[in-house]
Amino acid sequence: MEIEQSFTVPYPRHAVWARFHDTPEIVACLPGASLTAPVENGMLKLAMTVKLGPIVASFAGDGEMQLDDAQYRGSITGTGVDRKSSSRVKGVASFALDATAASETRVDVKVDYTIGGSLAQFSRGGIVKELATRMTEAFAENLKAKLDDAGAESSSAQAQAVVPEAEAPAPQLRVEPRAASAKAANAPLDVGNLFWKMLWSRLRGLFTFAAR
Repeated sequence: MEIEQSFTVPYPRHAVWARFHDTPEIVACLPGASLTAPVENGMLKLAMTVKLGPIVASFAGDGEMQLDDAQYRGSITGTGVDRKSSSRVKGVASFALDATAASETRVDVKVDYTIGGSLAQFSRGGIVKELATRMTEAFAENLKAKLDDAGAESSSAQAQAVVPEAEAPAPQLRVEPRAASAKAANAPLDVGNLFWKMLWSRLRGLFTFAAR
């Protein structure tokens, strides 16, 4: 199954591309995803948790990230297994960055994936596709938030650099973000409403068939 989406961020292409070189940060933009080991030569140890109504699947597997600096393109390939349901997923996420303006970049994403095992039934009902679509949307929002934070830090540093020493503000205590906030930003998405709609649709079909 293939999913294609595009989104724009108000930053120049080179700044957005620099973020894609920070693999842990890019993985953290994807809801429910995390690295279980340091990145080595583009090879990834990945974990991802997804929620389908009452069903929680935790996939663990391997991946690889490849970047083409000349073309501003790249891809992430990966495979994973959920031991509880014996379900398997395999996919490729390709992305390309195009400068639509001096300070705006369009990111085109194409995801091609297959899912097997007991969770494969949800792909036929459209739930998995909807989950992937929402994850792409959340990825775009998280990426923009990280770019906003980086832009704010850069502007603050430049402003402090031009302030005369006599007028420089007193050092401020830096407060680190709470761990709970970081976890919430990377919490898995839940498409539970679609799960119950599909279940009800199937039950209604059974009742209709039995009434004939």
